Amino acid sequence: MRLRTVLSLAAAGVVGAAGLVVAPLTFAAQAPGNACADVEVIGARGTTERPGLGILLTPLAQQLTRELPQSIRTTAVDYPANFNYTASVRQGVTALAGDVQRTAAACKNTRFVLMGYSQGADVVGDALTSQSALPTALQDRVAAVLLFGDPTFTRNEPFNVTDGTRSGVFPRGAGRLNTFADRTQSFCNRNDQFCQGGTSLAAHLDYAKFADDATAFVGEQLG
Repeated sequence: MRLRTVLSLAAAGVVGAAGLVVAPLTFAAQAPGNACADVEVIGARGTTERPGLGILLTPLAQQLTRELPQSIRTTAVDYPANFNYTASVRQGVTALAGDVQRTAAACKNTRFVLMGYSQGADVVGDALTSQSALPTALQDRVAAVLLFGDPTFTRNEPFNVTDGTRSGVFPRGAGRLNTFADRTQSFCNRNDQFCQGGTSLAAHLDYAKFADDATAFVGEQLG
């Protein structure tokens, strides 16, 4: 059952990325490469998307950079995002943790916005629940978390943004993200094939509509 689900998840990534040109990571108001930014946005793409932020997170990162007053640097988690789901997520957690740790060591005042789509949302959630990946001192510097179509979505969590009533195909379990509850929004469409265990792939691909809400939430969290 798990193998079939993982293969379906991979297929969804193929459908989502097919024929789409992913924009390069160039942001008009991005912080200079040789300076510490106020905020680092770190994003993990969905299954089989090209290296980078992917088709959903790229325009969202651009919107955050354009509309928020803080200086922002954007980093894409360098991980496989492939069919070997468990190993891929594990590598993603390690890569994300490394990104945070390197910036935190060099830039003592930089705060972090973590965001993930589909398999990438699983990566972000696993990193948040791992003390070895993000110890308390680093957790405190995470200003906001954005999750879209998360396969580990758990129903009735206070940070859920959904019109569905079910959990995902790999539910994380109630309370696992309590430390970040007031800093998180998890967007999950009704009948999404993965975050709701539903039947609709179209619902899993329909998250760009939340860009304004996500940007407003991050703005509030950053103050």
